[in-house]
Amino acid sequence: MEISIIRSSEIEKNKEVIGNKTHNLKRCVDLGFNVPKFIALSSSSSKTLLSNEIARSEIAGEIMDVLPSEKYAVRSSALIEDNKKESSAGQFLTKTNVEGSELSGNIYEVLKQAEIYLDGDLTQFSIIIQEYISPDISGVTFTRNPNGNREMIIEYGFCEGEKIVSGEIKPQRISFYWNNALSQDLPELFAENQIIKKFKEIENKYGFPQDIEWCIRNDQFYILQTRPITTISNRQYEQILFLEKFLQKKDKYCFQKTEISEVAPRPTAITFDILHGIYSENGPVDNVYGKYGVRYQNTDFLKIIGNELYVDREKEIQGLLPVYSYYNRSFSPKISKLSKMLVSSKNLLFLNRIKTSGHENLFNELKTRIKTDKYNSDLEAEFQSFLKDYEIIFETNLLSGISIKKLNIILKNESINFPEIIDGHSFFISLDRYAVQCPQDLLGNSLEISSESSFVVNHEKTRDDSDIFEIWWKKAPEHKKRILQRIISEAIIYDHLRELGRWLAVKNINKIRKLLSECAEDKKFVDMRNIYFSSLKDIFNGEINEEDCIKKRCVYEKYDHFELPNSITSSLPNRKAEILGVSSGIASGILQTQETIRKGVADRKSILYTEILSPDLTECFDNIVGIISDNGGLLSHLAIMAREKKIPVIVGFSLDDSKIKIGDEVRMDGSKGKVIKVE
Repeated sequence: MEISIIRSSEIEKNKEVIGNKTHNLKRCVDLGFNVPKFIALSSSSSKTLLSNEIARSEIAGEIMDVLPSEKYAVRSSALIEDNKKESSAGQFLTKTNVEGSELSGNIYEVLKQAEIYLDGDLTQFSIIIQEYISPDISGVTFTRNPNGNREMIIEYGFCEGEKIVSGEIKPQRISFYWNNALSQDLPELFAENQIIKKFKEIENKYGFPQDIEWCIRNDQFYILQTRPITTISNRQYEQILFLEKFLQKKDKYCFQKTEISEVAPRPTAITFDILHGIYSENGPVDNVYGKYGVRYQNTDFLKIIGNELYVDREKEIQGLLPVYSYYNRSFSPKISKLSKMLVSSKNLLFLNRIKTSGHENLFNELKTRIKTDKYNSDLEAEFQSFLKDYEIIFETNLLSGISIKKLNIILKNESINFPEIIDGHSFFISLDRYAVQCPQDLLGNSLEISSESSFVVNHEKTRDDSDIFEIWWKKAPEHKKRILQRIISEAIIYDHLRELGRWLAVKNINKIRKLLSECAEDKKFVDMRNIYFSSLKDIFNGEINEEDCIKKRCVYEKYDHFELPNSITSSLPNRKAEILGVSSGIASGILQTQETIRKGVADRKSILYTEILSPDLTECFDNIVGIISDNGGLLSHLAIMAREKKIPVIVGFSLDDSKIKIGDEVRMDGSKGKVIKVE
């Protein structure tokens, strides 16, 4: 057969026999980017070129006539390469710095390797012959992090690009968010930002994140190839663009999903109003802090992004310790505003003076309120009753946090940790005297008003780990035992009281939900759940209608498929989260998402991966053997419930920072906070 060269102007009419790599280069040229000159050899000619040396020599001579160059690059352009589903990056051979006299032999080498990889089917393989640019600098740019995060990543070196992509040399690496590239301390090469603008322009023109190979020669910038980043989904890219639009007018920011986010990860409008009430002036939080002499200021730190609940960490810390700021390289609290030192010092003094010996009174209050059947027929009165009850819930949580922090300090150098102690608490103390009859017929497990999942409570006995405790306990000196016994017992009791506080909160949410349902029925709502998208103020004033609620619900559901990052900061934080075990035990299983488990794809040997420890994840308990979460802590309500169910839990583990992915078999140790992939 006659073999001919496909020139740049002929690519479109030959699109069936050349790969995406060639199409992408032609598009780069058409968009005005500087691309080394190139021609293509079609997939229909590959078999002949491999087997026929004379044909290869003839085509090599024609290439040198059509594309005169001192040196050449012979690159693959397989029809299966560089599409949105699969890049096949690095699977095919590339030859660079090729003399004209070596073209025939190098074409053969590239084709031979492809024949082996493709099991002899070269009908799916075409070739690019490109003018070779001997680079001063070469690099690879991911316009977005392949993990699905929104930062750009650039790797570069003073060498050939092949040495970078093949891993032959360790490149220099920089990464930054798009909207603050100008404020970064970038290397001189990128200081003018013109190259970065080109990378942004390529993504914008192609309409999807790109993996770009590039080089610089004599101050000329060249695009060698570009392809879509196949590990980023359309949904992830949609989220990236949403965040950039949402954040574009903000200077510095530090939004995080914290333990507050756990109680209502995706709050409906009514739930958000309830949360505002909890942290309002003269609300439960304000009143409890005031009781202990702590000056609290409501800074409106709760933030909805998409429809997920975040905490503005800068505003949050200003409410208690305004001398600190999160606006630093690590986005962790550091002293910043010395003018606020006095109020912060006073608050720290009073916080450190809080005694945790009042658990008996707290228990009696919780028990009384859980047992009380008092019911308000007026929604506003019921909401005020809820806020009053939440004072005791918040005080319990506050003292519980202090007691557990105190215990962790004393256990720092011990061979046992808090989750293990909680699992075997009967060795130290009996909780029989703190038993309360659980409320009946409750729905939901959190503060989310729209959640009607089955209420989960566990009365199973803890597993018997007495041998472990006896061995450890016998080694401790008597004076240490006296201290440990008191502090451990106190922490165990408070851990139990936190769960009772959750019961009380869910009980009150059920009352509010019932009154909202009655209100919706009175207003003749077609779908009673639409009232969750109104506001408490409008309901109190009788100013609600279903049409307005439906509009707000549509806005909410627009982002219901989003799974936004655990942390959203104005620049990349210079730190890593601490990985902790918060419920002890060892488990092995397939790492799955909540969505997969809901669909029944997973089985009892599944380990749930989640971004946040929401109490509503209890719906997965019957189908999992462990939980790994990006966010959460010892005090997370789901951690408490998991400890009761003997389900190991690890927090602070991000898939973005590991080689583990959904679908892998993993082994986790909830005591030591370790996760490994089972090969």
